[in-house]
Amino acid sequence: MNRLRLLPLLLALTYIGCSKDTPDTSQSVVQLSSPEEVKNRTELDRYIIEKFTQPYNVNIVYRFSENNISRNMFRYVAPPSAEKALQMANFLKYMYYEPYTMLTPKGFLQNYSPKELVFIGSRAFSDVGTAYNGLATNAVKIEMLGVNDINPNTTDPTEIKNIDNRVLRLIYHESSHLLEQVKIVPKEFEKLSIADYKGGAWTRSWTGETYLKSGFISAYASDNIHEDFVETIARYIIYYQKNQCGCPAADTAHDTDGDGLDDTAYNTWKRSILRKGYIWEEELAKADGKNNTSATYTGKEILLKKITMVKNYLRGEWNIDLDALRTEIHRRHALLQTKDFTQYEW
Repeated sequence: MNRLRLLPLLLALTYIGCSKDTPDTSQSVVQLSSPEEVKNRTELDRYIIEKFTQPYNVNIVYRFSENNISRNMFRYVAPPSAEKALQMANFLKYMYYEPYTMLTPKGFLQNYSPKELVFIGSRAFSDVGTAYNGLATNAVKIEMLGVNDINPNTTDPTEIKNIDNRVLRLIYHESSHLLEQVKIVPKEFEKLSIADYKGGAWTRSWTGETYLKSGFISAYASDNIHEDFVETIARYIIYYQKNQCGCPAADTAHDTDGDGLDDTAYNTWKRSILRKGYIWEEELAKADGKNNTSATYTGKEILLKKITMVKNYLRGEWNIDLDALRTEIHRRHALLQTKDFTQYEW
């Protein structure tokens, strides 16, 4: 799969001293040999097998194994702590495995979700300082970076946006690739943007958010039809929507744009949301124009057509209601600060 990247970040290196004490194998994050692995399984190992591998058909790797890390890209990385590996596993269970199990057909996740998640404790950076988001291989294996730094209970808006993008969007994006690899995306979807796909040049083809006016929900979506399709799904899920404001206009005089919402209350809500995420309708508003004046549709019109096709595809081919799935995920998202992901949920 293609590599997903964030903006350049500063890298802080922490040096850990060596100890001659006997290692505590109950907390080890070093890969064990096969005979030792069975003999020395920790509670976390047993928990992963019982709560993830058996019900969801996924192998979660948190022990540091050279065979599981793409060293050609991630040359200087550290393992996650056992505590952070547990926290990440529980977070994904709550925000991905459980809602998808609730709202997809029986057996769906066992067949159409990533088969291996590799937890890597530290972030990874390119030679020019670009921070990698993670790495996915054919949507089957995902290497998830920065596990030691992720706090699902954070109240910091910047960190909330960071987790939504680096973790949730990543897994929703990659699992959606498995669907479009099995059942072909409608040709009409591709036709909407076929002249504007950039291939590997997507990173340097747009200024600011101009990709929106060409009908792409992100710059990365302009790589090709496959990335376009799954980015549309993933970002539709993680983006907030106006109806979450809960601020209907009691007086039409307070609703100057005719959206049914009280202008003052909505603008207050919008400011708070934009600190930690994106609002679907606000992105559509920014897309309401054309980069090419001879284009048939505005970017907004293209995005509306795309999301309609996505919903019809998921409902018709997979019996999945995208809006119901999104609603359940956002219900859970609002409760993240009240959840304790550090405990075993036996």
